[in-house]
Amino acid sequence: MKKVTKTTSRKELENVKEGDEIEDDTGKQGEVSNIEILQRRSEKQFYYKLKHDGTILVIK
Repeated sequence: MKKVTKTTSRKELENVKEGDEIEDDTGKQGEVSNIEILQRRSEKQFYYKLKHDGTILVIK
């Protein structure tokens, strides 16, 4: 299980792949089914769609 938070490095966030088990700092967890990374000015938004329920968003 990989922990993804706003303190996680960009390299680690970019290395998350579909099928990985992840968890955020609020306790939400699950298997990644889809990943979308958006660049907005100086920040990157990492959207991890979970297989069964919800999305985890990390803005870096």
